[in-house]
Amino acid sequence: MAEGFFNFLSKQAGIAAESAGVGAVDGTPPSLPAVLEMKRRGIDIARHRARNVSSVAVSDYVVVVALDREVAALFGAAFPETSDLRIWVIPDPYGGSAGEYREAADLITSHVEELLRSVA
Repeated sequence: MAEGFFNFLSKQAGIAAESAGVGAVDGTPPSLPAVLEMKRRGIDIARHRARNVSSVAVSDYVVVVALDREVAALFGAAFPETSDLRIWVIPDPYGGSAGEYREAADLITSHVEELLRSVA
């Protein structure tokens, strides 16, 4: 959802985000509740597929965002050369209710807007 929001909101700035997860399984589609919540907001993430961070050239990115402290710690240990690692505290809604997805999406939107102000 974070990649979808960022890329939707940053089109005019000419910058883009790509997501990857510490425990992600390459090729996994987003959960249906995530797709539905994003669709409700006018953003289509149905074709998105997960990537594991091990398949990404981390040094190619200017900013790396972890969605919780545990992931940030794992990422920082695996990629100590990362110079700009930011931590957002977003409860993972996976397996939760539509309301939990809505709350996560609201938090993500706020953080993405703030990030765009800082990098654009």
